[in-house]
Amino acid sequence: MKVVVRKILSGFFFFLATWLQAQENLQTVGTLPNVVSETSGLLYFNESLITHNDSGNDPVLYELDTLLLTIKRTVTIANVDNTDWEAITQDENYIYIGDFGNNLGLRTNLAIHRITKSDYLNSDTVTATTINFSYEDQTDFSNNGNSDWDAEAFFVLGDQLIILTKQWQSQGSTAYAVPKTPGNFVATRVSTLSNSGFITDATYNPSNNRLVVLGYSNVLIPFVGIVEDLDPTAIFEGFTQTFLDLNFVQAEGITYTSENNYFFSSEYFSRQTPSIESDSRLFSFQLRNNTTEIPEEPSPQEPYNPENPKEPEDKEDKNELRIFRDNTTNQYHYTLLTTKTVYGQIIFDVLGRPVWQNSGEIAKEGTIAPHLETSIYYLTLYLEDTVIATPFVVY
Repeated sequence: MKVVVRKILSGFFFFLATWLQAQENLQTVGTLPNVVSETSGLLYFNESLITHNDSGNDPVLYELDTLLLTIKRTVTIANVDNTDWEAITQDENYIYIGDFGNNLGLRTNLAIHRITKSDYLNSDTVTATTINFSYEDQTDFSNNGNSDWDAEAFFVLGDQLIILTKQWQSQGSTAYAVPKTPGNFVATRVSTLSNSGFITDATYNPSNNRLVVLGYSNVLIPFVGIVEDLDPTAIFEGFTQTFLDLNFVQAEGITYTSENNYFFSSEYFSRQTPSIESDSRLFSFQLRNNTTEIPEEPSPQEPYNPENPKEPEDKEDKNELRIFRDNTTNQYHYTLLTTKTVYGQIIFDVLGRPVWQNSGEIAKEGTIAPHLETSIYYLTLYLEDTVIATPFVVY
């Protein structure tokens, strides 16, 4: 039993180390212009960022200044429509636009449009050639609600394009390959990934053979997934995932600017209950060349005493959620330091799936009552003007 617990704790500390590394490097660059509030893909080319909107918008590429976040120019693709543009990528000579958004799984006109970089640089109106494709194993095109045949990510790998599906039902992804030349093709299945959350974009750097994917959980907690030393025959082998310290961010587009520097964009998001509004923004982060070392296990904490919790003197000015494990009873206690009203209390697993919700009166301190299996969870409290989430491990 001690060996099992030690492995669980080591895994948690590794998860926590990579999670903290991402937070140290994560920066909010700023809010994107309203004209690209539905940003869905991101590309770094010619010392500028290029983005586009998704379904129902104009077939236009928007070039962004990376410092001012203003629109420098627009390029219209005159001979195609924007059915559901979801991603953009490049190689030495071409820019590729993925028109393969397919939430309901109904589409039989999946396409990737290709324009030359020379045309893009020399004109504000260009024409595209098209790669039409279908998935080799999709046989059902009926509307069953959200589908496993949606896709929002792809990248160039040699003479192929690798498409990563966004599986609304399975919450994983399948990688498919198609040639990167115009024509009609059947996309062949390469690799699968389970329980990743919703992958919304990808960027591959051939100089260091690193694939980085972007996505979010079903409660809009964004994540970054990394594959070092990419194997073309097993796209997801070695995949590691880090959730970012951001709430309700619909992360949509990602691109690298140098070996270890990345930008990603988020789409505007709003909901009524609870009332949440998240602007379309640009973020940046950096990765290290080497994997993060697992830190030494910390010394045991002093058992929590519910009758004498240690609180800072400036409690009135803080919104802080603490979780303690009482080693004598194996119960988990929480204390919320705030003067604000609490409207909701939910426990999520690491994929953002709710496993428990408090439907009664919500106290600012108490016991986490539900029985939880060994894993990592987030206790999330919804305040009047913010959301607080704290991870804890059950073992």
